[in-house]
Amino acid sequence: MPSLNTTGRSKLRSGRRGFTLMEVGIAVFIVTVVSLAGAAYYINARVREITEWQEQNALFLAEREVENWQAEGYTALAGFVAADVGSGNYLPYGYRFGSANAEWNVGSRFKPVTLDGFNYRVRAQLLYTTSTGTPANDFFVQDVFNNGIGDIIYYYRRVRVVLQWGAFTGSTSTFEMAQETRMAR
Repeated sequence: MPSLNTTGRSKLRSGRRGFTLMEVGIAVFIVTVVSLAGAAYYINARVREITEWQEQNALFLAEREVENWQAEGYTALAGFVAADVGSGNYLPYGYRFGSANAEWNVGSRFKPVTLDGFNYRVRAQLLYTTSTGTPANDFFVQDVFNNGIGDIIYYYRRVRVVLQWGAFTGSTSTFEMAQETRMAR
């Protein structure tokens, strides 16, 4: 039988056993901080995964569109007017002047595409340095290269394919990717 001390409590009860409210509170705080950090890491990793997935889809679509433009060739782009070309303008329809592609939204100048549940807009720009024709409706790039013997003049079309996704507002979006192709004359 345990002996009693002068105050009437047993010696076993005089030792400290269990947790205080302060210790429990600190433990709960530490577990909460670690849990929130883990949740934030998981959410950030998931958002990055989805963003990279969308970028891969956009790259795939851009490559496919570049191939479509190349398939039509250099001559398909003759005939667009000045309001349709240049870095500030998107072509009204793809891939051949005078022959609107049924998939393109001609008024808004894009082709809507849905891939893996995400919506994308495909746009195209015809970039140029020179134009010829009456009226000037043949826009192309003219580069001159001097090889030491004489000048070599290159003529080509420069088409920039722009993919947009995320929140769409007018002609812009949250995310955008561009690929370019050149078609020699």
